Amino acid sequence: MSLLDDYKLEDRYRADHGRAFLTGIQALARIPIQQLRVDRTKGLNTAAFVSGYQGSPLGGFDGEVARAAALVPDLAIVNQPAVNEELAATAVMGSQLAAEQPDCRYDGVLGIWYGKAPGLDRAGDALRHAVFAGTSRHGGAIAIVGDDPAAKSSTLPSSSDAALVDLHMPILYPGDVQEVLDLGMHAVALSRITGLWTALKIVAAVADGNGTVDLDPEHVVPVVPDLTIDGRPYEHHPDGQLLTPHTLELERDFREARSELVRRYTIANRLNHTTIDPPDAWIGLVASGFTYHELLHALGRLGLTTHAEIAAVGIRLLHMRVPVPFDPSTIRTFARGLDEILIVEEKNPTLEWLVKDALYGGPDQPRVVGKTHPDGRTLMPNHGILDADTILVGLRERLSARLADRLTPEPTVREHALLPLSIERTPYFCSGCPHNWGTKVPEDALVGAGIGCHGMVLLMEEDKVGRSAGITAMGSEGSQWIGMSPFVEREHFTQNIGDGTFFHSGQLAIQAAVAADVRMTYKLLYNGTVAMTGGQDATNGVGVPQIASILLSHGVSRVLITTEDTARYKGVRLPGDIQVWDRTRIIEAQEILAAVDGVTVLIHDQACAAQTRRLRKRGKAETPGFRVVINHRLCEACGDCGDVSNCLSVQPVETDLGVKTTIDQSSCNLDASCLEGDCPSFMTVAVDPDDPATAKAPGSYGSGDLVAPVAIVDTGQVDIRLAGIGGTGVVTVAQILAIAAMIDGYDVRGLDQTGLSQKAGPVISDLRLSRNGPRASNLVGEAGADVILAFDLLVGASAKTMHAAGVEQTVMVASTSETPTGSMVGHPEKDLPTVEELVGRADSRTHSGLNRFVDASAISHSLFGDAAPANVLLLGVAVQAGAIPVDPASVERAIGLNGVAVDRNRAAFRAGRRWAMDPSAFDSADDPDGRMSSTTMDVPELPADLRTRVEVLDGRTGLGPLIGLLAADLVGYQDARCASGYLDLVEAASTAEQGASAGSVRLTEAVARGLHKLTAYKDEYEVARLLIGPEGRSAAASIGGPGAAVTWRLHPPFLRALGMTKKLAIPATIGRPAMWLLSKGRR
Repeated sequence: MSLLDDYKLEDRYRADHGRAFLTGIQALARIPIQQLRVDRTKGLNTAAFVSGYQGSPLGGFDGEVARAAALVPDLAIVNQPAVNEELAATAVMGSQLAAEQPDCRYDGVLGIWYGKAPGLDRAGDALRHAVFAGTSRHGGAIAIVGDDPAAKSSTLPSSSDAALVDLHMPILYPGDVQEVLDLGMHAVALSRITGLWTALKIVAAVADGNGTVDLDPEHVVPVVPDLTIDGRPYEHHPDGQLLTPHTLELERDFREARSELVRRYTIANRLNHTTIDPPDAWIGLVASGFTYHELLHALGRLGLTTHAEIAAVGIRLLHMRVPVPFDPSTIRTFARGLDEILIVEEKNPTLEWLVKDALYGGPDQPRVVGKTHPDGRTLMPNHGILDADTILVGLRERLSARLADRLTPEPTVREHALLPLSIERTPYFCSGCPHNWGTKVPEDALVGAGIGCHGMVLLMEEDKVGRSAGITAMGSEGSQWIGMSPFVEREHFTQNIGDGTFFHSGQLAIQAAVAADVRMTYKLLYNGTVAMTGGQDATNGVGVPQIASILLSHGVSRVLITTEDTARYKGVRLPGDIQVWDRTRIIEAQEILAAVDGVTVLIHDQACAAQTRRLRKRGKAETPGFRVVINHRLCEACGDCGDVSNCLSVQPVETDLGVKTTIDQSSCNLDASCLEGDCPSFMTVAVDPDDPATAKAPGSYGSGDLVAPVAIVDTGQVDIRLAGIGGTGVVTVAQILAIAAMIDGYDVRGLDQTGLSQKAGPVISDLRLSRNGPRASNLVGEAGADVILAFDLLVGASAKTMHAAGVEQTVMVASTSETPTGSMVGHPEKDLPTVEELVGRADSRTHSGLNRFVDASAISHSLFGDAAPANVLLLGVAVQAGAIPVDPASVERAIGLNGVAVDRNRAAFRAGRRWAMDPSAFDSADDPDGRMSSTTMDVPELPADLRTRVEVLDGRTGLGPLIGLLAADLVGYQDARCASGYLDLVEAASTAEQGASAGSVRLTEAVARGLHKLTAYKDEYEVARLLIGPEGRSAAASIGGPGAAVTWRLHPPFLRALGMTKKLAIPATIGRPAMWLLSKGRR
C-alpha cells in the first residue's frame, strides 16, 4: 500500500512522516508544530507564541496558524494576531522574557513575529528592542518577513535585507516550500543557541508557491557547534533592562560573540555550501533563496539540466541559504582555481560587494561580476525580481566565453509580437462590494486612495471615483493634505480609509489632520473585514457607534453614517447628533461635509461582499430569498444600472435587438444596488435560498463509457500554466490538480501568481510536475509550458499567459465562455474581442492541431444550473484529451479531499472528460436552461403580404430574419399598418444602398434596427405592454421556476415629477391588470 493511499489534507499538520502538499504559507504554519514535537522527543515542555499583522505575501498566515493549531490541540500554540506590527514585535519579545520568570509554566516559548516588508520598516524600533532583549535557550524568536520584490501585492517593491542587517538578525532565505520548513527549523535552533532573533526572508514566489514536502523531522537535525566563547560555554538570558551601559555591552556581544556563533552554526550545518564542485571548474555561480532555484532553471534552459551536466562544463555552484552574516572564508574556499565568479542576486549588489571585499588581496582573485559586465553593460537587473527569463541573457553571455558550442542555441525571435488586446482584464471590486458605493465622490473631488481594496481606484475611471492624489503608506492616509493644503487654491480634500487601516494606525492620521486644522473629509469604510488578505476580522475592532465616539472625542467636526440598510440602526444609540442616511445619499453627504470647517468623517457601513458570500456558503449568514432579473425587452442598454452599482454582475448580453444588459446570477452577491438604476426593466423574483430553481442535483451525465486518456505530452515531466479570473476558483483547481499529481506519484512544484488580481483580475498558476525528482523552479518560463489550461480565454490569450507558450509545443485547453471585464461595467457598448480573434491568437503561439476550445460555462449551466463547476469541467477536458497526464482517479480523489461540492465537482470532471471524447453529445447545452429563450423575442406572426415583402428583402440583402422579426414586433406594438410603413422605409433604404454600392447591406441593417427602435418608442403604453409580455415571464421563470412570484421595480414619470425619489415595488400579480389596461391605451 502506498503511503499516500490514506492521505488527508490534515496530514500537512498532523502527520510527522511521509509526503504532503503544502503552500509556502502552510509550511510556515507547520514550523511551530514541528519544533514543539521535536522538543517533546528531547523531554522539553515548550510552547509557541505567534503574533504579527497580515499582509501579502503573508496574507492569510494568521488564519492558517489558527487552523493548524486547532488540528493539534495537544500542543501549546498561542496565535495572537496584533493590532499592528510594532505591538506584535513587543508581544513576541515578551514571550522570551516569560522564560526568565520563576512562575513560567514552560521550559521555553518559541516566539514567531510576522509582517510584510513595510511592517518590518514601521516595527523597526520595537524589533530592535526585542533583539537587544534577546531569546531564551529553549525558546527562540524568528521574524518572518514577507518581501514583495516585484510589488505584485504591494504599493512599492521591497527588499528587507538591509533593514534586517541593521537589526542584527541573521537572514535565512528559503527558495522553495521544502526549504521554508527546513530553514525554519534551523532558524529556531540558531536563535536558541545564540540568543539572537533570526529572520526568514519569504519572497512572494515562495509564500505563494506550493509543492510536495518531506515531513520527516529527521530531514533536518541541527548540528550544534562549539559554543565556547572566551573559554566558557555561551548562553544568553533574555533581559528587558535596556539602558546603557548594558546596551553597549549587548552591542559588543552581537558583533564579537554571537556573530561568531552564527558563523560556526552555518558552517557546521552546511547552510552555505558548494552544491556542484568539479575539480576543473573555471567559473563559479553564487545565489541564494528563490534566485538560486531560478539560476538552476536558467542553466537547465541552456541545456545543462542535471548537476552532472553542469559539473562537466566546469561550473561550480554555491547555494547561500544564510546570506547574512557573510563568512569570508566560505567564499575564499569557493574561489580557489576559478577565473570568474558571477553573483546572481536581486536588487542591490550587496553580496557582490562582500565577495569582492573578501577576495581582495588574497591568493585567489577571480574576476567578480554581478550587476554589470566588466565593460559596464548591464548583466543582471537591479530592479524587480530575478527569474530564469531575466537571468538567462546575462548568464548565456558569461558562459559563452568557453561554452558557446555546449549551450542550447538561442531561441529564434518570434516572427511577430502579440498586439495588445482591445480590452484587458484588470482587478476590480467584487460584485456587491461596498467600495462600489463607498468610493463615489462629488464632481471635481480630489481623493486620496487607501491601502487595500481601496487602492484599486487608481485603476478606475476618474468619473467614477474622482481625481486621485495618489496613495500613501498605511496609516498615513490623509496626511499628505497637511503638506499640500497651504500651497493650493483647493479648500477641501477627500481621503479613503478602511476600518482595518483605522484600527491598525489610521486613526492617528485623523488626529494629525485635526491637530493641523485642515479641511478635509475621511471616508471610512466599515465592512468588518480585512478583505484583501483573506477576510480576517480587524484585531480589537469596535462598532460604528464606538468609532464615532472616538472620532468626536479627537475633535472631528462632524460625523455622518451611510449604509445600505438604515433599519440596522433602529434603536442604536449614537453620540451627538449623528445621522444615518441611506447609501443613495452618499454624494449628498460628502457635499454637506465638505462645507464644514475642520476634519469631517463619513462612515460607510456595509459588509464586505466577498466575506458575506463566504459566510452564506458556510450557513453563517442569511441568503436573501430573491434574485434580480432584467426584462431584456425593456432594457435600452443605457448603462445607468452599471453606473449606479459599479457591479461586475451587471453584464452585457446579446439579444435579437442587439446588446442589452443582464444580471449574471452565478457572480451576483445580491447587493441589489443595480435596482437603483433609472429603468423599468428590473424585477425581483422570489426564490427559495436553500433550493433555488436554477440549482440542479449532480447527475451521472458523462460518467459512462469513459476510456483511459492517452497522453499527448511527456508523462515524465510536464509544465502547466493555468489562467483565469480572480475569485472564480483558479487557485482551487490548481491545488486540486497538484494534490492529484502528488497522489499519482509526481513531485510537484507550483506558484499562484495573484496579488491584486485575486479581485476579478487575471490570475495565473504554474504547476511543474516531474517523476524524476522536484523541478528546480516553480515558475514556467518563456515558451516553457507544455499545457495552458485557460478558464478564461481573454486571460489565456493575454501576453503574460502567451509568454509561456511555444509553437508546436504547447497544448491549449480553453473555455470560450465570455465574461465582461471591469472596464465594461456601465459601458455595454464596449465589446470583448471575439472568440474567433482570441482562438486565432492562441493558435498562432501554440500547437493548434491539438488545442481544444469549449464553452465550459454553457455546459456547466446546462448540467448544474450555474457556472461554478465550469473550471473543474475544463480540467476534465484537459485530462481526457491527454494534455494533463494525471490519472483521472487521482483527480477525483483530490476533489474529494478538497471537500467542497464533491459530488457536483466529480460529475463536472466526468462531464468534461465526456466532452473531450464526444463534443456532439453536448450540443443541447448550447441553450442551457433555456437561457436563450430569456433573451429572444416573442412576436406575432406576420400577415402573408408583409411576409412576402420580407422574403423579397431577404433575397436582396440576406437580412430577412432580422427584418421579419422587427416588422412582426411592430405588429404587436401597434398593428400591421405600422409594420407596413416600416417596411416601406427599409425597402427604400435597400434600393438606395444597392444603387450606390451593390452588395452592401450596412445601411439597410442600420435603418432596420434604428427605425424599429424609433418607431417602438418605450412610452408608458409600450412599457406596460412589455411588462406583461411573455419575455419577462420567461426571464423570471428561468430563475425562479414556473409561477415564481415577481415584483416589478418602477419609477413612473408622473410620480417622479411629484418628487418621489424611490422606485415602487409592485407585485406583478397586482400590477398586471392595470398594465394590461394601460397597454391598450395607444392609438
